[in-house]
Amino acid sequence: MREVAPLKIVKIVQISDTHLFKDSEKLLLGVQTQKSLEAILDHIRQHEVPFDFLLHTGDLSQDASKETYLRLADMLSTFNVPIYCVPGNHDDPGLMDQLYPSNMMTNEKHILTKHWQMILLDSHKPKSVEGYLQRQELDFLEHCLKKNKDHFSIVVFHHQPMAVNSAWLDNLGLKNSNELWEIISHYQNLKLVLFGHIHQQYDIKQQHVFCYAAPSTCIQFMRNQDHFGLENLPQGYRSITLYSDGHFETSVVRLTHYVGQYEVNAKGY
Repeated sequence: MREVAPLKIVKIVQISDTHLFKDSEKLLLGVQTQKSLEAILDHIRQHEVPFDFLLHTGDLSQDASKETYLRLADMLSTFNVPIYCVPGNHDDPGLMDQLYPSNMMTNEKHILTKHWQMILLDSHKPKSVEGYLQRQELDFLEHCLKKNKDHFSIVVFHHQPMAVNSAWLDNLGLKNSNELWEIISHYQNLKLVLFGHIHQQYDIKQQHVFCYAAPSTCIQFMRNQDHFGLENLPQGYRSITLYSDGHFETSVVRLTHYVGQYEVNAKGY
C-alpha cells in the first residue's frame, strides 16, 4: 500500500482502452491508436494540468506486447504524477506485473489519501472478453473497505458491473457483479465505481454508488445498440475532482474532432 501526501482536494484524470500495438502505426478499425492517444495526452497537458493521479482503466495494449506497456509508461510519465492501472481483457496481467513499476507507472492496488482511498481490482478473465472478479479480489476489496471505514472509497476495474442497454456489451460485462454489489451494499462510504471496457461515456447510480465509464482514447462504441457498431464521437477522457467532505465532481472531456477515420461498417474486432 502506498500512502500519498494528504490533499484537501484530489484531481484524477481517467483514460481508458488505449489499445496500443507493438507497431505504433498499426490501425484498429481504421484508427491509429498511438496517434489518437497522443492527441488525448496533448489535450490533457493543455487543459488539465496540474492533477494528482492518472488512472488507466484497462486495455492498455491491443496485442499485450512488452513494447506497448513500456512505451505507454514512457508516454504517461511525462506528466510526472503517479499512474495507476488495471488490466483489461486484451491485456496480460502477468506481463504487466513483471514490467511495472516503470517510470511513474506503478503496480499499487491501494491508494490512500487523508480523506479518500482508491482500490484497484483485476477483472481480467483468462482467454475471455467478459470479466470476473476472483475471490481474492473480492476479499481484498472488503479488507480495504473494512479497514478504512473513515475514508470515502473508490473502486476501479475494467469490466462494466451492470447492463448498459447494449445486448452485445451486456454479454461481455462483469459476470459475478452480484457478488461485488453484495459487498458494496454494506459500505455507505463507498462513493464511486470507475471502469472502462465499453468505449463510451456512461453514468448511472446503483444502490448508493455513482458508477462512471470513460470513453476510449481510440474508437467509440455505438451506445444503446444491440449489435456492434462505432459512433462518430471524438475520443475523450474523464476528469474527477474529490473533496474532503466526500462529494466529488466529474465530467467527460472530448477532443474537438475525431482523430483518424474509423471503419463505418465495422462488425467487431
